[in-house]
Amino acid sequence: MKHVTISLLRNILGVSVLAASVALSSCETIYDDLAPCRTEYRMKFLYNRNMKFADAFAGEVESVGLWLFDTAGNMVWSGSESGEALRAEDYAMTLDVAPGTYDAIAWCGLAGGDAYYLASDKVSRKEDLILGIRRRQTDGAATVDNDLHRLYHGFEHIVLAEPEGGGTVTAEMSLTKNTNAVRIMLQHLDGSPVRSEDFDFTIEESNAVMNYDNAILGNDPVLYRNWIKTETSAWFDEEDNRMYDDSDPTGGGEPGDGTLVEVNGLMAERTVGRLMADRNPQLVVTRLTDGKRIIRIPLIRYMLMVKGEYNKSMSDQDYLDRQDDYTMTFFIDSENRWYTHAGIYINSWYVVPRQETEI
Repeated sequence: MKHVTISLLRNILGVSVLAASVALSSCETIYDDLAPCRTEYRMKFLYNRNMKFADAFAGEVESVGLWLFDTAGNMVWSGSESGEALRAEDYAMTLDVAPGTYDAIAWCGLAGGDAYYLASDKVSRKEDLILGIRRRQTDGAATVDNDLHRLYHGFEHIVLAEPEGGGTVTAEMSLTKNTNAVRIMLQHLDGSPVRSEDFDFTIEESNAVMNYDNAILGNDPVLYRNWIKTETSAWFDEEDNRMYDDSDPTGGGEPGDGTLVEVNGLMAERTVGRLMADRNPQLVVTRLTDGKRIIRIPLIRYMLMVKGEYNKSMSDQDYLDRQDDYTMTFFIDSENRWYTHAGIYINSWYVVPRQETEI
């Protein structure tokens, strides 16, 4: 009985060793065939270059276009995706490439409409990924008068290594938002209505063409026109809000008498391309009754004036790339002229312009 038991154990041990040898041989064979032990490469996109320093990719980015180039600058792979797949918290794009070193370039948001175009319909080199904002000729000027949907750019130098035994390798790409919302509000000093047919709003720039590395190419002027104007109103009484004398919009007058007070304004909204610290776009407000420019200010200079203490560690360009929403309020007098002594409110900051500003 003891002899039978020892023989049985030896047989079991021999079968186990044989099975292990077969399994090892099979794994090696599978690994040689790159399935299922092959390496999967993925690209994860992050949009954390914003004022909250938090990843907002899933909530903001609606489409992704990605191109990979080898060390000689030739495109070796491209892919795109849009819709609900991008909403997943663990979303990453699968890259069907061999191990190696690549330049990865992304333009995200191109599937949102026809506001943009690529320099070439067929991409083979990085230079084919130059992107432009569509313009049309209006009275001899290249103009943009439609809304620009959200556009993002990414450029990363990545090394995709092959780990022993396969697995998943994930590279990361940080995106820069290239579109900015600019809202211009006009308010009469006396609170009376401001009519949309009395004013035109434009931003004079030269940023309609972006290189594959997101640098601005050229200096061809482009005129961003207000794509929507809205007459606004608000009512207050002393019970809700202590109102002050209309002659001093900064709040230095005497309390009102408790009667209903109406405040009116005209808001123009505009989306523009990437704003650069080394350029000099101009914000212009024109009085249409006589064609006179009542406001003309250097937009970047005033935007950077409200960068603030908390953001002083940022470079000017980093601040402009992170801050994508601006509201500027101007007060005008009874003759529809800019009342410069009332200053400008920019994102709730009060700024007093230089009184020699040309208008």
